Amino acid sequence: MNITLFETYLTKKDRLDEIDRQLSALEEKLKTPERTVEDIILHIKLIKERNSLS
Repeated sequence: MNITLFETYLTKKDRLDEIDRQLSALEEKLKTPERTVEDIILHIKLIKERNSLS
């Protein structure tokens, strides 16, 4: 079992780095035909979170 607690134990910079990593991977997937609506929604949520932390 893998438990990830992003907001509890990470610093703001660590969370921003994690968001950037997720965004770069997700943006590559969004360029392919395999993208889904959930991918687009996750992308929007990550951008909103990144903007709120900046």
